[in-house]
Amino acid sequence: MTTTMTSFAIAVGVADIRRYPDASSELVTQALMNVPATAGEINGEWTHVTLSDYTGWIRTDQLDEPVSKGYCKVGENCSTPLQLMAVINKPRTTLLPDAEDNNAPGTLYLSTALPALNTAEPERVQVVLPGERSGWLIRDDIVMRKGEEVYPRAATEVITDHARAFLGRPYLWGGTSWEGIDCSGLVQLCYRMGGYIIPRDADQQHDVLSYRVARADMQEGDLIFFGSQEITHVAMALNHKEYIHAEGQNYNYVVINSFDPTDSHYYPRLDQIVWGIKRVAV
Repeated sequence: MTTTMTSFAIAVGVADIRRYPDASSELVTQALMNVPATAGEINGEWTHVTLSDYTGWIRTDQLDEPVSKGYCKVGENCSTPLQLMAVINKPRTTLLPDAEDNNAPGTLYLSTALPALNTAEPERVQVVLPGERSGWLIRDDIVMRKGEEVYPRAATEVITDHARAFLGRPYLWGGTSWEGIDCSGLVQLCYRMGGYIIPRDADQQHDVLSYRVARADMQEGDLIFFGSQEITHVAMALNHKEYIHAEGQNYNYVVINSFDPTDSHYYPRLDQIVWGIKRVAV
């Protein structure tokens, strides 16, 4: 067992972060490609990492050197920082090996941001991957951002539209992607795409938000927190009575429910344990 501190980046489409260095240990969260990770203790095939919003254990082979290549003509070497970022704007997309090959080496997920290297092709954009690798993305599945404004502020409808795109996707405790997602992961992901960086867990999200909303005043985008003794769940309002959430007890997928007892998708259990409602965009 050794200890070191080194800066890395997540080198796979989505990486499991576990509580202990064991594949059977609790999945505490997941990290998407190119997310920065500070590595600490190493235990066999596992490395303890600190992310911007969580800590835990990751398989060491899912880490690689952060991107440092500059934006320049293909084949040249330079140190100019990359200014153009390709941000995945669909729930998932294919990572292609070159501009014409359709054989997919991997899948990337909503909100993943990678520096653009070649934007000259009409249908695809070349991006730099951790470890100084490269790949190509389908242009229709990304948005281009300049400088540090990777996630600019967007209308509430953009945020809820991203959430609706996950309807029916499986619930996964600790999940943060199309392959499986939990309640707070869905909220964090969709608000990231709307330009708001909020914490990972539901109780943290509740505590960081200061604008309280009465249930009668609930509107699209508001976050609804649930719990009896403590906060255990979060959902996103779609209007004054409906909400979307990744539900792991009754449905086990992303679903829309309602506070209206006359609606067919009324969920009485949650109606009875509303902890509070808070607004992100104020």
